[in-house]
Amino acid sequence: MNATLRWLQRLAQLAFFVVLIAAALSARVILDGRAELAASDAAFDQGNLRPALEHARRSATLYAPGAPHVDRAYERLIAIALGAEAAGQPKTAFLAWQGVRSAALESRHVWISHSSELERANQNLSRLEALARGAGDADQSKQGKVEQQALSRLNEDSAPDPGWIALLGAGFLLALLGLALFAFRGLERSGKVSVRRAQLGVVVFAIGAACWTVAAYKA
Repeated sequence: MNATLRWLQRLAQLAFFVVLIAAALSARVILDGRAELAASDAAFDQGNLRPALEHARRSATLYAPGAPHVDRAYERLIAIALGAEAAGQPKTAFLAWQGVRSAALESRHVWISHSSELERANQNLSRLEALARGAGDADQSKQGKVEQQALSRLNEDSAPDPGWIALLGAGFLLALLGLALFAFRGLERSGKVSVRRAQLGVVVFAIGAACWTVAAYKA
């Protein structure tokens, strides 16, 4: 009974440290995201659109679930894109939409958290590309074909399959659990290894390492 209680206490301690590390990393991401957004606000207020969109892109890339700076950063990028195009600055608008697209793709995990923004960016990028390539061309059908080709290219998903990403994460967690089991069960107080008690940890670690290796290769 005492052995079971000690095992549960150690497991709770491990879970606490994992949550603590995750919270610290999330806090750092949020602080950096806010700092980038503040830099974007300052540049935007001074009329410096290029630095403003670059800082906003970095802020949007620093994704944390529920972090308010992320949505504000996307709003800033889209506002710059729309305003630049209305002011006759298509290159700046193109860069802003590229910022939206890259932020959505760089912050993706198993899924894309800002898929609607990515879709909107792809549509506008393909439209601006068709306008740039067909400047002065009165053939609307040709311009429409160029736009469709550009949109198809932008919509191509070359990212790793979400299933393999999930397996990669599962493999990491299993390997971590195996190490914890080995440390808590396989090591005696004297520092000697108990082969019988360490077997479970070794097996779990081997399974996690195998999942990690296969997922990393396939992804």
